[in-house]
Amino acid sequence: MVGLTIVDGDTIRAYDFKPMTGREDCFIEGQVIDAHSTEQGYQAYKIRVTRDSWSDAEDKGRLGHVVFVPWTVSFNEFQGRVMNLSR
Repeated sequence: MVGLTIVDGDTIRAYDFKPMTGREDCFIEGQVIDAHSTEQGYQAYKIRVTRDSWSDAEDKGRLGHVVFVPWTVSFNEFQGRVMNLSR
């Protein structure tokens, strides 16, 4: 993510798939706990999920979970995959 600045406490959105016309967006949003985590063996943002686009009243999905969002991925990487909603 060239030029993307994210620090602890920021809120980010991370897409699972590139948004496309005719397909519902799939993403999570959450507060960054650790912007430089390497706990999983790769550089990632460690976040607590505050919104999961696929959750609903019955299925909370990833809501409330701690997840790791990789800084970069080798498959399905695209500009805007991770967005800083705090800036």
